Amino acid sequence: DGVERFALGELNAAAQRCLPYVIRCTPAAASPPGKENLILFGTAANNPLIAELASRKLIAIPAKPQSYAIAGLASPWAPGRRVLMVAGSDPAGALYGAVDFCARFAPAAPGTGPLESTADFILSEGPLVENRGIWTWGYVVYDYRRFIDNMARLKLNMLTVWNDFPPLNIAEIISYARARGIKIILGFHWGWGLILDLSRAADREAIKRSVLEEFEKNYSQLDFDGIYFQTVTEHNDTEAGGKSLAAIVCAMVNNIAGALLERRPGLNIQFGLHATSIRENYTDLSALDPRITIVWENNGAIPFCYTVEPEYTTAPEGYRTFAQTLAYCRKLATFRPGAAFGMVPKGWINIDWSNEFEHHGPFLMGVRHRRYIVERLAQRQPHWDKVNGLWRKNNALAIEFYREMLKLSPKGMIVTALIEDGMFEERVQPSVGLFAETVWNPKRDPDLIQQLGENLAGEANLKL
Repeated sequence: DGVERFALGELNAAAQRCLPYVIRCTPAAASPPGKENLILFGTAANNPLIAELASRKLIAIPAKPQSYAIAGLASPWAPGRRVLMVAGSDPAGALYGAVDFCARFAPAAPGTGPLESTADFILSEGPLVENRGIWTWGYVVYDYRRFIDNMARLKLNMLTVWNDFPPLNIAEIISYARARGIKIILGFHWGWGLILDLSRAADREAIKRSVLEEFEKNYSQLDFDGIYFQTVTEHNDTEAGGKSLAAIVCAMVNNIAGALLERRPGLNIQFGLHATSIRENYTDLSALDPRITIVWENNGAIPFCYTVEPEYTTAPEGYRTFAQTLAYCRKLATFRPGAAFGMVPKGWINIDWSNEFEHHGPFLMGVRHRRYIVERLAQRQPHWDKVNGLWRKNNALAIEFYREMLKLSPKGMIVTALIEDGMFEERVQPSVGLFAETVWNPKRDPDLIQQLGENLAGEANLKL
C-alpha cells in the first residue's frame, strides 16, 4: 500500500513492456519461489524472499533511508532461472529503486534488457541531498495528481506550495503526496507584500499577530509536513532604522517562531530568506533559533538566478558571478554549526509577474481542465526549449556547487527548485530531470547525470 503500491505499478509497467504475456503478481509472503524466473520487489522487512537473499549474502541492501539495491542474479531456488530484484531500505527506497530501474533499463529495446540477460549485477544507490523538490505557487499547479506523480518519478520528495490561502482540497493533496513519498510544505507570508518598516516594534508586533491568527485559522488543523515563510527581505536594502536587516529579522522570527513552536512543538519551520538584503550581515543571523532552517533565495548567479548563466548582472555587485556565489555560500553553509543548508535554485520557469500574477482567495488546487494545460504548455514551450539547452550547457557549474555544499553541510540539505506555471503535470522537461538527478547524487560523472536525468524525464512522459 502507500508508496510501495505506486512504485509497484511503475515497476510492473516497465517490466510488462518487455514481456508478451501478463505478469503474475503475488505477495511474496504467501508464495514459495517455485521454479520460475522472479522479479522481487519491496523491502527485506516485507518481502521474505528479499530477506532470504540478504541472509545468504547474495545481495546487500543499503541501510541509509531512501536507498535501494537493484540486482540480477542466478536463482538460488531454481537451477537455470534468474532473479531480478528491486529492494529498498524503506518504502521510499523501494520507490526510488523502481524509478531508477525504469530510467536505466526500460529505454532498452525488448529482448536486450536485464529481464533477458544472464549477466549478474548489483547496483546500490542513495540520495546525497536528503530533501529534494519543487517550490511553486499553488494556483499554477493545474493537475495535482499528475504533478505529484511526476515528482515521484524524478525521485523528488518535497513540495513547497505557496498560497494566499490554503487550497480547499489541501488535505486530499497532502494525503495523495504521502502515498508518493512526498512531504508537503505550506508557504505563507510573514509581512511579505505589506508596506511595513521592520525597524518599528509596532510593525513587528502586527506581523506576529497576523501570523499567529493565520496559523490558528487556516493551518493548525492540517496534517502537513512543515511551513515555509518569507518576510520583508526581497529587496537590496541591508539596513532599516540604523540596524542590519539580518539582526532585525532574526529577532522578529525568533519571537514569532517561538510562539508557534509553543503551540505546535516540533513544527518544521523553513525561513525563505532573500540574500540580496542580507549579504555580509549574515553573521547577525547566528542567534536564529536552531529549530528554524534558513532556505536561501536570490543568492547570486547559477544555481540561484532566473537565468541559467554563470553571471547574473542584476544581482548586487560582488554577488554576480558563479565564483562569487560559491564563495558566499561557503560562508552561509558554515556560520550556523549543525544547521542544514536550504536553498531555492532558479532558472527554469516561473509565473508571468508582468500581467498574470494574481493574489487569490480560497480555491481548488490542481483540478484544471486538460485542454487548458495542453494549450498553455504550447504557449510556454519555447521558453522551456531555451532553458533546456542552457541547463545542458551549464549544469556542470550546478554540479560543482552541490558537491561543495555537501562537503560543508553534514546535517543535510533542502533543495527545492522554483518550477511553476510550466505544465510539469503535462510534460517533464529534460532540464528538470537533469536537476533531479543532479541533486540525487552530484558526485557522479556529469555525463551519467545528464543521461539518467533525460531518461527519468522521458520515462515519466511515456506514462502520462
